[in-house]
Amino acid sequence: MMGDQVFLSLNDERSEFYRWSGDHLAQVAIERKGEGSPLGAIYLGRVLRIEPSLNAAFVEIGLDRPGLLPIKKQGAQPSEGDAVIVQVRREGREEKGVRLSASLRTLVDTTALAKGKQAPALLVPAPALWQSALEKLAPEQIESITCDRRVDVAPITDWCRRHRPGMEGKVAFLAERDWVPSRADINDAVAEALEETVLLPGGGQLLIEPVRTLTAIDVNSASATAEKGIERTALAVNLAAAREIPRQLALRNLGGIIVIDFIDLENRNKREQVLSTLREAVGIDPAIEWVGNMSRLGLVELLRRRTGPTLQEMWQARHG
Repeated sequence: MMGDQVFLSLNDERSEFYRWSGDHLAQVAIERKGEGSPLGAIYLGRVLRIEPSLNAAFVEIGLDRPGLLPIKKQGAQPSEGDAVIVQVRREGREEKGVRLSASLRTLVDTTALAKGKQAPALLVPAPALWQSALEKLAPEQIESITCDRRVDVAPITDWCRRHRPGMEGKVAFLAERDWVPSRADINDAVAEALEETVLLPGGGQLLIEPVRTLTAIDVNSASATAEKGIERTALAVNLAAAREIPRQLALRNLGGIIVIDFIDLENRNKREQVLSTLREAVGIDPAIEWVGNMSRLGLVELLRRRTGPTLQEMWQARHG
């Protein structure tokens, strides 16, 4: 089976990452210059205050809002005004700052970098967009990594050799006009992913409605045929939905609480079959952290980790 194709378009204005899997667009990441994620960056921060009720400290690292650093109950405790070396582990959202950790994931000698610096100071910048994206993929999963500029091939190959052995021989230059799928194909796939309605194979559809506090997904039979009986039709649509929903969540980069309203099934075994299919399908997306049980009414909750802006936000910024 052919692996996934990665397409990279990197320039001074923005970075774009597209992953094509089979005949579907599977992942999109777009970042304009100066608007990158701080995830993974290491800072020399200054403790502003300790919050005992949260068992955490608020740390100034030079961003718009202080970061939150959980404090271990045992061991040395930071005090207000202390300088601490921390790494961003989770992005800020809404009115909350980033989540920090004093346990660093790096091979760099950060103590040496911090010497002589005053907090707040950036010690190690966050990974580039393409680095963060490739880091989450297995080398055997990738068939090719195509760059639209020759100048990018060498540094990406070198990075893969050090961080993702097995990918380095898959990096090559190909002018964007010769991409297959083409840029037009990618744009069409993104346009489809921005629609609220997703048509399912064999009939049926998903209605995906992100709101401020959660994302609601309604499954309905739409044009699915009922020749084999209503219950069998409902089961077929639900199974197709269970297989498609994780792909849609990953492509649209929707995080937080997801509530899926499957078509009602009176038979408990069939409800379990749908739930089992969903739990198997979420394996494609490591950002999905939890899948709940199905209620009698066909409702299932799942939790997907927030990982940067949604596809809609990235695409709007690209054309902004």
